[in-house]
Amino acid sequence: MSAPSPDLTVVIGSIDPGPVILDCLAALEKQAGPEVEIVVVDASSDGTAERLRARFPWARIIEAPEAPSLPKLRGLGMAAARAPVVGILDGWCLVDDGWIAEAIRVHRERPELVVGGGVELAPSERRSFAAWATYLFDYWEFVPPFATGRVGVLPGNNIVYKRAALASDDTLRTKGFWKAFTNARLKEANHGLWSSSRLAVRIRRRLPLGRFLRSRYHHGRSYAAMRVEAASWKIRAKWAIVAPGLPLLFLARQLRSLASKRGARGWFIACAPLLMAFHASWAWGELCGYLRGPGRSHDAIRS
Repeated sequence: MSAPSPDLTVVIGSIDPGPVILDCLAALEKQAGPEVEIVVVDASSDGTAERLRARFPWARIIEAPEAPSLPKLRGLGMAAARAPVVGILDGWCLVDDGWIAEAIRVHRERPELVVGGGVELAPSERRSFAAWATYLFDYWEFVPPFATGRVGVLPGNNIVYKRAALASDDTLRTKGFWKAFTNARLKEANHGLWSSSRLAVRIRRRLPLGRFLRSRYHHGRSYAAMRVEAASWKIRAKWAIVAPGLPLLFLARQLRSLASKRGARGWFIACAPLLMAFHASWAWGELCGYLRGPGRSHDAIRS
């Protein structure tokens, strides 16, 4: 007899995450039963797959045959998922108690095709200037408190989809999974995004600032190239003209969002110069993407 299909598959793309991924899976292990499938798609060069197999023999570890991007790893994992509900985490995410039960419950009770929650900086990282800067750049929209209800945007590493929301398995395998474009497609089809305050993760991510700065360029270029893939040069030129103004626009949006969040407000002010540099790197990537296409950026997104 074949094993019964799980209710939830959690997909984790892994590229040299370091020891934090052991804590990530340990937090899931405390909550996971036979109704949950954990799939880690690994492209690490540091022995992560071997360590995970030894410590968590119940998890599915899929080793990527080459060194693909993080979106490609997620796509491979989602195509391999057996459950009707598929969640995405990163290897540096530590789920709160009850995360799995909440993910299953919300999708049973709510009609929305996609549900997500807040992203908090782990307590161990809160004295680090670099950790705050990279956290606020990526997750400023999801700093707690993150209320329950309809929202316009959800994070890419604390998000759970009904299978009907996803592209075909072949598309996921070949093109990978891109949260921004998937959610935009759902919103265009009048499918709302739902947030649950009980679906929360803490991140413990330590990236060198230079590496993070370069990665924002690749994210921006990849996003822009996909955004205008079938567009005319007139449309491409319009977006290219707007791109240089993005750093100030984004910084203003962050200020408005974080002004009422006391725990993050002071760190935002301290990190503002570095955040501006990150935004400038992203904007330069967007400009190149609109005018010259993705280059190698699709494959360079590693974190």
